[in-house]
Amino acid sequence: EVKYGSFMVGPAYRLSDNFSLYALAGVGTVKATFKEHSTQDGDSFSNKISSRKTGFAWGAGVQMNPLENIVVDVGYEGSNISSTKINGFNVGVGYRF
Repeated sequence: EVKYGSFMVGPAYRLSDNFSLYALAGVGTVKATFKEHSTQDGDSFSNKISSRKTGFAWGAGVQMNPLENIVVDVGYEGSNISSTKINGFNVGVGYRF
């Protein structure tokens, strides 16, 4: 089982009333857990190993307002944690109150 999370902050630049660009930087963390269950000669054994590492995380994206109260966000996030590169794309839709 692998879990990833990040906390990032950064500036946004509004190009127009409906379009913004943003950049992010912060900290990413990954937790990996290995669980093993086995049975031998009628006896049950369990083993669990867990490790957590943190590192630098970054991101960039665009935010669009196709309608007055609707927000569409498309972004990229990457991190380099303990010589392991993690990256992905994020897409979100939101409503402004």
